[in-house]
This record gives sequence, C-alpha cells and structure tokens, in this order.
Amino acid sequence: MDLYEALRTRRSSGAFAPAPAPSREVLERVIEAATWAPNHHRTEPWRFHVLSGDARGALARAIGNALPPDRDTPGERDAIRAKLERSPVVIAVVQHVTGDDAVRTLEDYAACACATQNLLLAAHAEGLAAKWSTGKLARSPGATAYLGLGARDRIVAYVYAGYAAQPGDPRDPQRAPAAIAWHP
Repeated sequence: MDLYEALRTRRSSGAFAPAPAPSREVLERVIEAATWAPNHHRTEPWRFHVLSGDARGALARAIGNALPPDRDTPGERDAIRAKLERSPVVIAVVQHVTGDDAVRTLEDYAACACATQNLLLAAHAEGLAAKWSTGKLARSPGATAYLGLGARDRIVAYVYAGYAAQPGDPRDPQRAPAAIAWHP
C-alpha cells in the first residue's frame, strides 16, 4: 500500500470481530512503526501497554473502582467494560513525563500523538481495523494505577485494534481543501 493511499483510506473502526486477535508479531510491528515518530532531542517519551484477554476487563474494573460516587452506577461500569472489550486488543499509548520543562512536556505530547498516528497507519497497512480514543477513560486514576504510571504520565490514546467485523468501504466524502496561507 502506498503512503498516500494509506492516508486517504485509513478510517476509525467501531466494529471489531471478536476473533482472531492480531498476532503478537503484527502488534510488535505496528508498535515499532510508532517509535519512528518525530521527537525533539530524541526523547522517545512514549510507552505502550498492550491489553488483551482478561486484562481489558481488569482495566475496566480498575477504572470502575475509581469512579466518583455520583458516577458509580452499574450502567457506567457496564459502559466502561463494553468500551474496553469492544476489540480484542487495546493499546494504551502513554506519555512518560520527565523533568519540569513545560515546552518539552508539550513537545513530548505531540511526539506521542505522532506515534499514535504512525501506529494507526501501520495497523491499516497490516489489514487491521483500529480506533483512537481518549475521553474520561484516559484521565481515570484507576487506569493510571492499573498501568503503573507515574504521577505526571498521561494516557495519550487508547487504540482499539483487531480485524473489522465486516469489510466496508473506507472512502469518506471528499475532504475540504486544506486551509493554506502562502507567504512568498
């Protein structure tokens, strides 16, 4: 697959086949591709946590156990579990924060976002369906504790990965032209 084709045809997927799960070898290749993202001063601030099988439910329970009382309902816990178990694999992309330099922290966050895009494109090239998600689950103290993250580390993305539940047409309607300001 050519790069431009991959950029134009990669789409987020919400429906995954329950099995088979992507092999460890495929997952290692897509994560290795993520590590080729640009990062200022070669800080390599990313960390990857691959959850499959029962680990997805364990993470859901950890997040549920950390819910504030006003949100701790069976429905909320079920929704968390359904999200984390919608694909056979969940890859948490984490920014490892070091030092107190606010500029470096921002640059490292951007590098982790670039790594996530690389991961998504590599997954697409491998024939996987994938979806990048953040939201409340990425800010949960239960997730932070379960994954063993440092106090300043942050979850940049949950990438849900697997094979598509059914093949689909990856084309979207045309995108708007890029907003470009030329300064000769």
